[in-house]
Amino acid sequence: MVGRAERVCSLIAELIPQLYTLKVEQLADAMTDVYKKLAHKNQVHRIDIDETGQTRIMSREGDEIPFDKSAGENQVFATALLAGLAKISGIDAPLVVDTPLGRLDSTHRANILKYWVSDKKRQVILLSQDKEIDRETYAMLERNVGKTYLLEHTEIGNGVGKTMAVENEYFKELIA
Repeated sequence: MVGRAERVCSLIAELIPQLYTLKVEQLADAMTDVYKKLAHKNQVHRIDIDETGQTRIMSREGDEIPFDKSAGENQVFATALLAGLAKISGIDAPLVVDTPLGRLDSTHRANILKYWVSDKKRQVILLSQDKEIDRETYAMLERNVGKTYLLEHTEIGNGVGKTMAVENEYFKELIA
C-alpha cells in the first residue's frame, strides 16, 4: 500500500503543473470571450496568461498591445477576470461591484449592463453612488432588480454615526 500511495503522490506531482496550464488557458479563453463582449476596442484579439499569471493583451497579428488602460478599461478587464474565474470554477458566486458605472464611458456602461443581466442565474450586487444610475440606466436594469436599498447615514455625535439600509427607497424618485 505504501508503494501504491507513493505512485499516486508521484502522479499528482506530475499532473498539477499540467492541470495548472490547462486551467490558465481556460481562464484566458473565458476572459477573452467576456472582454470582447464588454470592450468597444476591436483591436484586442486575445488575452494571454503565462505560467506566472502575467496577462498580456494581444492583437490579431499576435503582438502585445502596449497601452495604458484607463480606469474604465481596468474595470472592464477586472470584470472579465472575475467572470472568467466564475466560468472555469463553476461557482455561481454573487458579484459585488462598488461604484460600478462611475468610471465607464457610455459604450462600456451599456456593454457591462447587458453582460450583467444576460444570465438570469448571475447575482450582481451594485453599490452605486446617488447620481451613478440615471433614469435610462435604471430602465435597462429594472426588470432584473430584485431589491434596492438606500443607505441613510445619521450623525449620532462626536464623529460617530450610524447607517441604516432602507428597502425600496434608492430609486423612488426615478420610478415616480
